[in-house]
Amino acid sequence: MQTDWVLIARLARELDERLRGARVDDAGLLSDGRVAILLRQRSTRTLLAADLFSSPPMLTLEAGELGAGVEPPFVRTLARSLRGMILAEVSSRRDDRLLRLGFTSRSRFGVGDRFELFFELVPRFGNAVLVKEQMVVAAYREFSPAENASRSVQAGSIYELPPLPANPRTLAEPPSESALEFFAGLRARHLEAVGSERTAARRRALEKRLRERERRLRAELASLDDRRRTVEQRDALRLEGEGIFATLYELDEAGRAVAKEHAAKLFARYKKLAKTLPHLDAREREIRLTLEAVETLRWEGERAADEDLDGVEAAVNAFGAKKRAPAELPKPRRKRALLEYRTPGGSRIVVGRSPLENAEVTFRLARPNDLWFHAQRIPGAHVILARDDRSEAPDEDLQLAASLAALHSRGKASASVPVDYTLRKHVRKQRAAPPGLVWYTHAKTIVVEPRGTEPAP
Repeated sequence: MQTDWVLIARLARELDERLRGARVDDAGLLSDGRVAILLRQRSTRTLLAADLFSSPPMLTLEAGELGAGVEPPFVRTLARSLRGMILAEVSSRRDDRLLRLGFTSRSRFGVGDRFELFFELVPRFGNAVLVKEQMVVAAYREFSPAENASRSVQAGSIYELPPLPANPRTLAEPPSESALEFFAGLRARHLEAVGSERTAARRRALEKRLRERERRLRAELASLDDRRRTVEQRDALRLEGEGIFATLYELDEAGRAVAKEHAAKLFARYKKLAKTLPHLDAREREIRLTLEAVETLRWEGERAADEDLDGVEAAVNAFGAKKRAPAELPKPRRKRALLEYRTPGGSRIVVGRSPLENAEVTFRLARPNDLWFHAQRIPGAHVILARDDRSEAPDEDLQLAASLAALHSRGKASASVPVDYTLRKHVRKQRAAPPGLVWYTHAKTIVVEPRGTEPAP
């Protein structure tokens, strides 16, 4: 989207009305990299923030504080030059997206000092230039005549205004809100778009890590299969050794010694391979369990809401950490209400929406004799059915809890899903596994249609 000169002119008038006479407390960078000037009017402090490199560049008034990071030379010069000065006026140039802020000060001898700050709000070429007596003091982006044949901006040179556009744009339908409200809305939509893209990038990065982990595990499984085939052929070594001993009488003394040595090596290898088989079986079981965990984490990454993505990333990091230095899972930034349902039959059903919530629902919230539900043999949420009076749950409540477990599982698009349920006391954590990965016993199975209902208010 682009902004036109009429909107910039309106913005200049609104800023002039709002900020004229304000004193500059400081200038610097915000935490997101935008240039900002901290202005004070009596006891009120306001940030004038310039996002020079968004599309389009924009200015907004915000509450907050300046960041504490390393600042580029232009920002340091801006702060040093403007600190303590008064914003005297804000204006724009007709037919152009150029905003001019005039700052003044007076010494005790009555000698005035004056700076001008120009914001060039041109898409892809946004800039901020600090000028004193028509000379460039500093610019966020400097460029020489060799870089731009039509115009240069360099410290110590005369500031040339950017050329007016050949066909200045005007909006067919100017926004009904004020220019400041328009730019605030534009900024909010920009942040939402950026946030969505960052979240999508994080999901892609998670998927890539887990896919690579799966690839390595499956390659190891193939290697184990090759070794297993070798082990399964070990009887040929034993038969060969026994054949050598059966024909020793046909050899002379020297030949018998050599044959015995060769047979001993064959038997030794045969015994070694026989001992290898249990280790291969154990490693294969471990790999297959790890593959199940990887598949669960991939599904958690797919279903996670934006606010749950931190927990999934932490679970993946912990899953990949070395056992001697396990990664700790972060505590949630804020406590949100659990996804809870209340049935007409008096049952309370709670559904985990992330690895951390699964662990919380199962191992912190549930009591030993509460019922625990999970879709059979596929990734899914942990679901708890509890009754305050600890009585037996009616069949319709069992059906609903199982249906919710099916709905919050990888099988949610299926016509029917088998769901296992057991008492919570028969569920235990898997060792060295991500949160929410469990073993369970004494389970019964119910086949249900994935469906939901309205959560409790």
